[in-house]
Amino acid sequence: MRRNPLQLRLRQTGLSLIELMIAMVVGLILIAGVLSIFISSRQSYGINGAVAQIQENGRFALDFIRKDTRMAGYMGCAKSSPQVANELNSPANTTLPYNFTNGITGFEYTGTAPTNTYTIASENPSPVTGTGNWSPALDSTLQNLVIPGSDVLVVRNSQGGANPIYITNIPSPTAAVFTVSTPGLQPGQIMVISDCVNTQIMQVTTVGGGGMVITHNTGAGTPGDASKDVATNFEGAQVSTPVTVVYYIGQGADGSPGLFEATTDTTKVNGFNSQELVPGVENMQVLYGVDTTGSMVPSQYVTADNVVDWSTVVSARVALLMRSSLGAVPLPATAPQYTLEDTTIKAPLDTRLRQVFTATIGIRNSLP
Repeated sequence: MRRNPLQLRLRQTGLSLIELMIAMVVGLILIAGVLSIFISSRQSYGINGAVAQIQENGRFALDFIRKDTRMAGYMGCAKSSPQVANELNSPANTTLPYNFTNGITGFEYTGTAPTNTYTIASENPSPVTGTGNWSPALDSTLQNLVIPGSDVLVVRNSQGGANPIYITNIPSPTAAVFTVSTPGLQPGQIMVISDCVNTQIMQVTTVGGGGMVITHNTGAGTPGDASKDVATNFEGAQVSTPVTVVYYIGQGADGSPGLFEATTDTTKVNGFNSQELVPGVENMQVLYGVDTTGSMVPSQYVTADNVVDWSTVVSARVALLMRSSLGAVPLPATAPQYTLEDTTIKAPLDTRLRQVFTATIGIRNSLP
């Protein structure tokens, strides 16, 4: 039997309004599920990236500090002490870049001692123009470099090259010249001469003879030599380069805080060459292990302003507050707080991920 085409058209009435609404709800549920998975995956990816960024920067920062702190006080085969003969011009030889008497020193920021709470005022604080917020007062050579809230660590050691340099001949104690076994010293460079018993610090005036003849005369260079005399018994002594290294938290080129290093540089007006080592370091707290019993192990850990004799410091504890880029985590309800060596640091309220890294570093030249 042949059906009427009109009846066929009447049966094909399409979807009802209720069916359409049900289909839309099911579709919205599916879309919501996909969006939820996408957002969750994106957040997980952001957090994982932030964690990787923080851990990498934190490891690098502590490695830099650990390397130099372990070597604090190393002056050739001798060590830093008041007995080191610093023959650089006075008063330059008592300033922070050129005073190699103590292997380790530091500056404590006021209000950040253990049990205290310090609030970071802004995400990108500017360097402090004065020096009175630290104890002892921050050295003027670091003015306009250090941002508030963090301690400053100073270590001094001697850095030799791949090939050791030894004095092979001293024509006369007052000749202001000697010859060395290997080239490597440069004009204007500070040098430490040590025979493991006596140590003398001078500045290279000129280098000749294919880098083998070293002149160290008075009346030239910055800071310059106050004396040109070198003991004749220094023949065979090792010659290396002493350096003061200052670790501090400064403001990077993008305005954010980071770990900076200032090293002795006689070509600079303030005696230091500063450079950013690791970005994202927001705060640094340092405690010093002091040996009060002569046992060569720390009896207690104190802040820089409580160290009576820096020669008794045998170790240091360093804590760094690392931060990621913005957008790593949802905005918290309240500003987070972190503990750095028993000091509470209140971070700004933002969407950054943060983590504390700590290290206890033994000073090799002060340990048994």
